[in-house]
Order: sequence, then C-alpha cells, then structure tokens
Amino acid sequence: MVNEVRVSEHYSRKDLFKIIKQGLIQEGVDLDLVSPEDLSSVDEFHIGGIEGTRFVSDKLGLSSMSKVLDIGCGIGGPARFIAETYKSSVTGIDLTASYIKAGVALNELVGLSGKVNLLTASALEMPFCDNHFDATYMIHVGMNIANKKQLMSEAFRVTKPDGFFVLYDVMKLEDVDIEYPLPWADKKSESAVELISNYESALENAGFHIVEKENKTKFAITFFQNMIANTKKNGPTPLGLHLLMGDNTSKKISNIFRQIQDEILAPTVIVSKK
Repeated sequence: MVNEVRVSEHYSRKDLFKIIKQGLIQEGVDLDLVSPEDLSSVDEFHIGGIEGTRFVSDKLGLSSMSKVLDIGCGIGGPARFIAETYKSSVTGIDLTASYIKAGVALNELVGLSGKVNLLTASALEMPFCDNHFDATYMIHVGMNIANKKQLMSEAFRVTKPDGFFVLYDVMKLEDVDIEYPLPWADKKSESAVELISNYESALENAGFHIVEKENKTKFAITFFQNMIANTKKNGPTPLGLHLLMGDNTSKKISNIFRQIQDEILAPTVIVSKK
C-alpha cells in the first residue's frame, strides 16, 4: 500500500514560490503582469502540459457557472487554466502542503484568487459534501493512489448527478514490472500505476458510466521528443518541470518515455459520467 506521507514527501519542495518567481524574472517576465500562460512550463505537471489540460477540460462540459474540482491539483496549473478559459470556479486539493502554499501564492500573483481555491486534503477523504461539484477531474494522480475503489467512490460522491468525471493518468498496458524512477515515484513502493481495466472496474463499481476512453501514446511520444530535443539544444530553462522533479529529472523522463514507446505504459484519458 502506498503511504500518503511518503507521496507528499516525494513531491515536496522548499521555497517553491520563490524559485518560480526567480525563474520568471530570469525569463524577463514583469512580476506585475504575470499571466497563467507564463507559468505553464512549470505548473502543468503532466504529459502534454497545457495541451493535456485542454483536452481534459474540453470533456467537462463547463460554463462560467460551473463549480469544478481538481483532485490532486499540484501547484494549480490546470485549475488556473480552467478558471481563466471557462470562467468557472475551481477548487483543488492536494496532499503536498508545499504545493498548495506555492499554488495559493501563484493564484494571487496572476489575479485568480477569487476563482481558484486550493486546499491540502486527501483524495480518499475529501472535505466536501455530497453532490457538491458540477464536474470533477484528475490529471496524473492515480499513479500515487493504490486504493482506486475509494478514490473513485469519493469522486462519485462529490460530483453532482449527470456531472462528468474526467481522468488522465499513466496506466499499464501490460501487467509487468515497471522501471523506476518515474515522475510520480522514485521507487516501486511509492507507485500505484495500474492496468486500464482496473480503472474501468473501479469507476463502474463506484457508479460512473464510462462515456469515452482514449490512449494518448502518440501524443506523449511527440511531447517527449520535443522536450528532449529542446533540452539538448537549449539546456534547462529557468522555469520547467525539473523544478518539481528534482536532480534526477532526466532519468525520470528517459524511463517514462522509453516505457511508453515500448507500449508498457500509456497515458490514457477516461471520460465518465455520474
């Protein structure tokens, strides 16, 4: 069983907001005029970056009146994208207190504090009443949560009837051992990556109806090819996912890219409805 404390420790970074501000300054961004787009290279911590967020949010059926939940929000990139793009109100939860602290400061920096609310909380015991959100989503979170049954049950509980739950996770295509480190875990004991079929069973057992499923392998390969080529050409940028992944970033990227190419892992989108 994956330990929540260890998961939080894996992601925790000291002085993250300060480091991101320094990166913005190095990139020539005026701190009085920071937009969510200026942060996208560091706050979209998933395969595909902002494009990944876009194809998730497009499936949620959002409007300016929507109340949306981001399960495992990180430092809040997708939540800010949705708040700015759809004018929806977004609540995000994450285990990692340093992520929430940085995310709250970033919300204020870009002027979205009134639309995005980030909280430290567990996805297995969410601090919300039943049928609270119009739509719910989760991006690259399930790989750290072993109890998929409880995770999906909580997502079902807090989502309103007829509301969409869209998840975008890295999933197994084969029931084989995975090589670590990976972006979400330095070793096997920190990881809960699962077969696609296990996700489907957990969703259906919770009460969701699966509407759509899409394998994003080709999309991921192109994303990683571009990332690796840009890094080789220009070196690490002042802002980037290396700020979240740490000193072994290149090894993590190499491992996940190879295992996606080998069709062991696949980033997968599942759209379900309550």
